[in-house]
Amino acid sequence: MRNNITKTLLLIIILITLPHAYSETRPASIPTTSFYSAPPKTGITSNEPIKPIPNNSNVNADKVALGQRLFEDKNLSSDGSKACRSCHHLDKGGADGEQFSPSIDGGYRVRNTPSIYNVSLLALYGWYGLPGNLENIAETIIRSKKGLATEWSAVIKTLNKDQEYLKLFDVAYSDGIKPDNIKNAIAEYMRSLTTPNSRFDQYLRGNLQAISAAEKEGYRLFKQYGCTSCHQGVAVGGNMVAPFNLFKNYLNQDVTQQQLELGRINNTKDESDKYVFRVPSLRNVALTSPYFHDGSATRLETAVDIMGRYMLGRVIPTNDRKLIVRFLHTLTGNYQGQPL
Repeated sequence: MRNNITKTLLLIIILITLPHAYSETRPASIPTTSFYSAPPKTGITSNEPIKPIPNNSNVNADKVALGQRLFEDKNLSSDGSKACRSCHHLDKGGADGEQFSPSIDGGYRVRNTPSIYNVSLLALYGWYGLPGNLENIAETIIRSKKGLATEWSAVIKTLNKDQEYLKLFDVAYSDGIKPDNIKNAIAEYMRSLTTPNSRFDQYLRGNLQAISAAEKEGYRLFKQYGCTSCHQGVAVGGNMVAPFNLFKNYLNQDVTQQQLELGRINNTKDESDKYVFRVPSLRNVALTSPYFHDGSATRLETAVDIMGRYMLGRVIPTNDRKLIVRFLHTLTGNYQGQPL
């Protein structure tokens, strides 16, 4: 019953924000949790549901340097074989390009690995869309049986044997090596992983030549079809959850996979969260194939088609899909001043 109510409310939101077919009318901007600085005084952002990523991130350089080393260090894992970066490659859009990442136990993770880029802009984390903060995420990665599979006592023992770590912690923290500082350093590094100044961000800030006429048309269609009902804000998603079968049952109900495909209910145990997943960010989406929680779509155009059928209840024509994909490519940003 509650799940049906959730679906009905989401459908109402989509219908409200969905202009008449082929109308030039833009949907109203949808309020989101604010994880970005105030929009610039120039440009077109005040009328748009998507906001640009700030060009500067306010992070502590010493903590970032320490956090990066921790993020990349396989010695922190229980058997020395995995690091956070084992699943999050900065040269692969912040993910790893695999349907499911290999896990430390010799198996595979049960969800497709999302990008680590722009994680600080999200309001909800993981495919189940759980609240929290980046420090919580760092602890989950360290202690998870599918992550680094270790305990704090082992991590601290390893770090205390390394003279370079001792120096880095002394510089960044007054109380040295302790779990809270380890989590905070990794979190600070993750906060530094923003990708501002995409061509679409430049367009939002007033450079109307930053994207082509075809890409502008793709953006118009993206709004017209109702995609911005869920994909909006500075991260173009990542701030809400939604059922992944609003109009049609997409999820594989094979008996061996059923528990994995139930969605957020696996964590919350709330019946209304059945088949519900976090809406992913579309930042740098052209670089993060395969798509969805199960990595089932290898092509971006296929993902757009699936979203149209199962979340919007519409078959998006081939030419429109191609134009929307052209727009999505404009969301690829820069990291440390260099294009991804």
